[in-house]
Amino acid sequence: MYAILDVEATGGKVGEESIIEIAIYKYDGKEIVDQFISLVNPEKKIDQYVQKLTHISDKMVLSAPKFHEIAKRIVEITDDCILVGHNVMFDYRMLKQEFDRLGYNYEKEWIDTFEYSEKLIPGLPSYSLGKLCQSLGIVVTDRHRASGDARATIALFKMLIDKDSQKIIIKKTGLKQPKKAHSKYQKLLDNLPNSIGVFYLYNSRKELIYISRSNNIARSVNQIFTSKTLKSNKLKRYTRSVKFEETGSGFLAAIKENNEILNNQPMYNARLIENKAYPFGLYYLESKRGYSRLEVGKVRKVQPVLKFKTKERAKDVLGKIIKDYNLCQQVNAGIKSDESCFQYKVNKCNGACIKEEPREVYNKRIENFIKTTEYPSTTFLIIDKGRKGIEKSFYLIENDEFKGYGYYEFHHQIKSLDKIHNILIPIQETEEIKNMLKYFLYKVSSNSTQIVVLD
Repeated sequence: MYAILDVEATGGKVGEESIIEIAIYKYDGKEIVDQFISLVNPEKKIDQYVQKLTHISDKMVLSAPKFHEIAKRIVEITDDCILVGHNVMFDYRMLKQEFDRLGYNYEKEWIDTFEYSEKLIPGLPSYSLGKLCQSLGIVVTDRHRASGDARATIALFKMLIDKDSQKIIIKKTGLKQPKKAHSKYQKLLDNLPNSIGVFYLYNSRKELIYISRSNNIARSVNQIFTSKTLKSNKLKRYTRSVKFEETGSGFLAAIKENNEILNNQPMYNARLIENKAYPFGLYYLESKRGYSRLEVGKVRKVQPVLKFKTKERAKDVLGKIIKDYNLCQQVNAGIKSDESCFQYKVNKCNGACIKEEPREVYNKRIENFIKTTEYPSTTFLIIDKGRKGIEKSFYLIENDEFKGYGYYEFHHQIKSLDKIHNILIPIQETEEIKNMLKYFLYKVSSNSTQIVVLD
């Protein structure tokens, strides 16, 4: 079964766009068996370029349903379907992005008609949907509207299926499906959500034996019951009940997992000892006369900027920081050379390696990174995703100490500390949570709307 779709979006910065129109046609290989078409209220302005291209105005979507109001219908119509679209990764990314905002992990297999058009109908001057349809004699009505483009994609997909003598597309649809747990475990999997959160496994004496966070609770528990590792075999043998808590946020799930493993020390979780879980650190080597650097090393008396469980993870994050802040890999590694680094040759380094970039300018960028890991105030909130709908989660840092988290729907619920305390779920601060917060602050540093200063 296929879900042939097209979405139109607001435009704007990648990751911040919202869907303004969606069309989905459920196709069984012979005919359309269901369809869903709707404008969507993005709760933000539509770019002028998009308005001219699609003829969808801000006024048109004002009374349209918001995405969370149609999300269930989208899940239902695409259930057990492979997504099909022209440049479908855009449509798929937009859907995943919208569902992520709702705390729902939306995952599908997909087929891109652009890719298969190039393979099965080579030699055409263009493979954009409009020009491709023109070359193939496919009539397109309502171009750049979701329904019109989706209907054109249906006609194109039918043609590709007919031309697919080697059954390339059919082979694509034959990808392995996730294994199903044995029937004796199936009852334990009933009613588990495909969402972000923490799950808990209990034995016959109702003792908590395992805790884990997951981006998809149902899938993770299913993997435990289908895996054949030594640990999974033990969990299968002793688990008699499964409980869960949805969090909506991966970061909140990580905090809860860490806090509850530390407090409960379940039998099949690695024993957590506070302050011993992060042996590697990222250190700031400040230089007044030369170029400052960031370095990965074992945690010592001097506190690092960030801590990590493994050296590999520390190096991965350092690589991301170097990229995000346009630092020179050669300078950061402490390599002295008369030759420029490779990144300079491809215009991805400003020339610190050959002293072309002033050290004051270069060092300022490293200082800017350091600031992202520091608390912006003594008392503030970090706003994060909620579990569904318009709900948001928050983390309270009060007098430089992490106090806990909570959920809210309306801004007036977090306007004062008294109101925040009324809905706060307390968690005791640990060194590990402080480190997790510092890294999270770095990750959300580009989005100032996620920080609410309270003092």
